[in-house]
Amino acid sequence: MSNMQVTNSSTTLRSAAFAPSNIALTKYWGKRDARLNLPLAPSLSVALAELGSLTIVQPAADLVEDVMLVDDKPLDDAGMVKLRRVLDIIRQKSGSTLYAGLRSVNTVPAARGLASSASAFAALALAASHAYGLQLSPQELSVLARTGSGSASRSTAGGFALWHQGQAEDGSDSFAEQILPPEHWPLRLLIARVCDERKAVSSTRGMAQADTKSLLFAAWIDQCQRDVVDCRAALEAKNMRKLADIVEGNALAMHATMMAARPPLLYWRPATIAVMHTVRQLRSEGADCCFTIDAGSSVVVLVEPQDARPVADALAAIDGIEEVIQTRIGGGARLLPGGQD
Repeated sequence: MSNMQVTNSSTTLRSAAFAPSNIALTKYWGKRDARLNLPLAPSLSVALAELGSLTIVQPAADLVEDVMLVDDKPLDDAGMVKLRRVLDIIRQKSGSTLYAGLRSVNTVPAARGLASSASAFAALALAASHAYGLQLSPQELSVLARTGSGSASRSTAGGFALWHQGQAEDGSDSFAEQILPPEHWPLRLLIARVCDERKAVSSTRGMAQADTKSLLFAAWIDQCQRDVVDCRAALEAKNMRKLADIVEGNALAMHATMMAARPPLLYWRPATIAVMHTVRQLRSEGADCCFTIDAGSSVVVLVEPQDARPVADALAAIDGIEEVIQTRIGGGARLLPGGQD
């Protein structure tokens, strides 16, 4: 039974929320339902503490359509379609017919393989549901965010999160929950940013291409089912060597699936490969670290705090790395003070 409550369908608030981006340790790459963003396999992730999206939502009677600014620029048409999908669900549940003015500021670059859409739709789901007077359970919030971006389901949960594959056709049981808090294993995350170009093929398009045209796709989904179980065990035991085997292997398997598509999909650049080799070399020399790569060229390195500085310095010295951003594992989406008038 749903725990959703409506405080007052005639009351709206100006609400603000922050949601973190997240990096998948075992990947989401394959959908059983593209419209609802339902995955073919479960996935595990970690939230990035300071990197994400801050979104303000203000329903207003004088608006004739929803208006959204992202980093002071109007959201593009494709983004507006997804945004309205989320807002229409909220309006239907709340009984409101008001359109909303929205503004979002991102602290994570878009289209770089750093899951900017995850934080954007998680922040939107929380701020908008609150603005329209809804009180959603964590599960309901995750499901709502997922309708805008699949990985946004994990950003609502934060910490070490598990996104359940689910079986229901309506997606009601496909949600993410925090299985371990950030303090369970207070790793540092180093983001090695490669080049400054937006990726040519979006994750949505790339996922559909790999799904239908990759010779390796079926084996990839089977591997994800196994990797989630093993990855969770490694996280619970705080075993970096075991985690490295699973996380790096899973990321490379996902990219192998992309490369085996026809036409092939290749996000990597020379610096991407150099980072992978550097991390493996540092680990062989005693550093507790491992890498993962989402659908992009940038690389995220998980590292024990005592090894963070030397690993970051080594990554920054690689030709083609624009910057190395260090952050922590953070919590989930949260409302911010000052949003309500």
